[in-house]
Amino acid sequence: MSRYDDEEEIMEDAPKRRYADDEDDAPARKAPPTRATISDEEDEDDNVAKANASRVIKRGWAAAEKLQNANSPYAQRLRVTDEQIIIKFLEDAPYATYKQHWVERSGQKSFTCIADIDDRGCPLCKAGNRPTMRFAFNVALMSKDGDHSVKSYEVGLRVIDQLKNFDQDPRQGPLSKNYWAVSRSGKGATSATNHQMLRDRDLEDWDTNPLTDSELKTLMKEIYGPEIIQIQSYKDLMNIVVEDLDD
Repeated sequence: MSRYDDEEEIMEDAPKRRYADDEDDAPARKAPPTRATISDEEDEDDNVAKANASRVIKRGWAAAEKLQNANSPYAQRLRVTDEQIIIKFLEDAPYATYKQHWVERSGQKSFTCIADIDDRGCPLCKAGNRPTMRFAFNVALMSKDGDHSVKSYEVGLRVIDQLKNFDQDPRQGPLSKNYWAVSRSGKGATSATNHQMLRDRDLEDWDTNPLTDSELKTLMKEIYGPEIIQIQSYKDLMNIVVEDLDD
């Protein structure tokens, strides 16, 4: 049998091709948008943009500082003065514990001790510069305008004992449970860091609102990890010794 013998039967069973004049059962064509429709859509886009403007464009010094520091490779340290500030610990334990050298010089003054990570030891330690213990916490610095920011709260041995006691106190702990008013009193070796626990309801007296779940979630995405701590090379620390510590 020729392969063409059953062609007519196949063509009869095949679905019919639709032509341009088969309009009765053709699906309705979508009319092109009119200028009025386009205008309505543009107005809706404008309204959405205006509604979201406050999320993109901020006002106030807190917002300016936050944007300025957004791309910094360094942790933004919490500055504690004699004026009380309100913070919330975002974690109950330090995100970094390390030893730090302080060198009185122009430019950078603090340097991470490398005694435990370099077989040659630490040049600053060998030069007689004694390191101190540092403990860094992730905290939210509360702002009255609601533009809260993540800071690195770095403390020494005296303060870490206070914070550990607060964290383990069943009435106050863990650290992240409440808010804290922090300030510093005294100067130099006699200075002291003060912590006053605040509950959610107490924030009204400070003209501040508790963090919402959404705000807390956003802040948690910005917390620091140990990798933010800058570690200089052996050569860099040797240069500090030669330039600033070598008599």
